[in-house]
Amino acid sequence: MRTHIARPLAAVTAAGALTVLGLAAPVSASLPASVARTARPLTAYVANHFSGTVTPISTATNTALKAIKVAFSTDGIAITPNGKTAYVLNNASNNMAAATNVFPINTATNKVGKAINVKTVPTGIAITPNGKTAYVYSNGDDTVTAVSTTTSTVLKAINLGSPTSAIAITPNGKTAYAANYDSSTVTPISTATNTTGKAIKVRKHPSAIAITPNGKTAYVANGYDTVTPISTATNTTGKAIKVGLHPRAIAITPNGKTAYAANWFSGTVTPISTATNTALKAIKIGKPTSFGFPNQIAITPNGKTAYATDNAADTVTPIATATNTALKAIKVGSGPIAIAITP
Repeated sequence: MRTHIARPLAAVTAAGALTVLGLAAPVSASLPASVARTARPLTAYVANHFSGTVTPISTATNTALKAIKVAFSTDGIAITPNGKTAYVLNNASNNMAAATNVFPINTATNKVGKAINVKTVPTGIAITPNGKTAYVYSNGDDTVTAVSTTTSTVLKAINLGSPTSAIAITPNGKTAYAANYDSSTVTPISTATNTTGKAIKVRKHPSAIAITPNGKTAYVANGYDTVTPISTATNTTGKAIKVGLHPRAIAITPNGKTAYAANWFSGTVTPISTATNTALKAIKIGKPTSFGFPNQIAITPNGKTAYATDNAADTVTPIATATNTALKAIKVGSGPIAIAITP
């Protein structure tokens, strides 16, 4: 019987794969020189699963802005490298017939565009550095679907044979790495041909993945309490790094020096030195008297702040990366499950 991957939506939810629900783990890719940056305020977009909304957060003031109504069971989210469009998924797992949409959001107006129909139960998304293709993984049929962001049309569905829990793309845009929860592997996908390479064996139940800005290392959060580095040159694994219990997401600072793993069951975020692949002191999420459940994380382009969603408290907690201290939590919608920040 198929193992259904469900995001950790609340404290009472059974452990599942990140899919983001493990978010699509945010892509750590440098913005290509060919993509012109537009002067705009940096905004974090938070997908709230139970509210069916996306909450924009001003990173300048750490305040939540007016929520954007999308559809019930909003899920993974990713933003194009030019910052103009956020793509959010509809994962209505209690209504499979409706769980097939990707919604574009115009970040200038925060208006929702026409839905793009993909495979059943889309749960995570990553976008190539040139902004031309979005890769959407669907746990309904174990596929990754390539979508043209230019035409909003589906290009090809790639069968992986195992539920995918996260996807990340190398900064050069040549390879997507898909973490396969049930088979405990990571599958490289050539973006030129949309064909798969030999699967890489990792620790049990990989739930998130992020790639360093230099493209040399992919970090995979395993379902229990470790993060595994993978050399992208050889597609071989290094020694697993012990973090907190049930890491659900991972993000890497733009300078590539630190990876942050969000540990759902531990209520912590663990910084990892990428130079030594060692875990640093964990950062507690939640109030001093309560336990947080961080399940997704994203980092601002200047690397100064990491934002961790807490789907038990319906908040997002900013973390100052200079001191690795948690700041005042920001109230968002119900069941914040994914987050992405404009470049």
